[in-house]
Amino acid sequence: MNESLTESARDFIRAAAGGLVIGLPLLYTMEVWWHGFILPPWKVLLLLGVAYLIVIAFNAISGFRRERTFTELIVDSTAALGLGVVIAFVALLVLGQIDGSTSLRDAAGKVGLEAIPIAFGASLAATELGGDESGGRSGTGPFERVLVGAGGALLFALNLAPTEELVMLGIVASPGLLIVVVGATLLLTLALVFYADFGGRKRVKGDGPLEHPWSETLAAYAVSLGVALLLLWAFGRTDDASGQSVAGMTVMLAVMASVGAAIARLLVGGHDEAGQDK
Repeated sequence: MNESLTESARDFIRAAAGGLVIGLPLLYTMEVWWHGFILPPWKVLLLLGVAYLIVIAFNAISGFRRERTFTELIVDSTAALGLGVVIAFVALLVLGQIDGSTSLRDAAGKVGLEAIPIAFGASLAATELGGDESGGRSGTGPFERVLVGAGGALLFALNLAPTEELVMLGIVASPGLLIVVVGATLLLTLALVFYADFGGRKRVKGDGPLEHPWSETLAAYAVSLGVALLLLWAFGRTDDASGQSVAGMTVMLAVMASVGAAIARLLVGGHDEAGQDK
């Protein structure tokens, strides 16, 4: 009983610490505070909903516990999101961004936005920083890696989406420059995931449509573009903007989103030779 409580407390502390580390940059970002007040409540709820689905997907692949029922999966994912909300509230309170004079709508908006990276960080820490007594992680398929990549894309792009610098980059970028940026982003993420040998994880080719470096890279980039466009729309960046400006902002934000997706895909790994033989 005591051992079980100790283990649960350790998991909780690990998840809370990881969530705080991942979410700390946004806790100090003024633009996020502003958008927490400016954004309509339904947009904040939509972003939280998307984040919750991504947390569920991440936990389903490699979350808090290796073997569990669907109910336990939902409980773990809800706990991660709830932990993100609590940590965001306490942190904003300590930083003086929430006090007795703050309206409920303002506080809820700020906490909702700040809870997103913290919740994902909590799931990430509980998985990647925890001990694995089995001696290794089972392989994940390309579809699962791309799905987890959406979480990394959301996490990284959320740091840049509220800033004015992104708007400036998107407006001034020429079509030729955007093509160069797309190509450079694809090459960078291809190299990071498949050729940089981070973690020494081996990947094998299969017959599926995503079982090849370029097809998985393109799929992950498409997801990153979708995440970037979602965030731009949610933060009102696409309102009254020209098509060229929206395309420019999306491509520029997708650089950050793609790097986040690549790192997330690296963390969950891939099929290794031993796993394939099994």
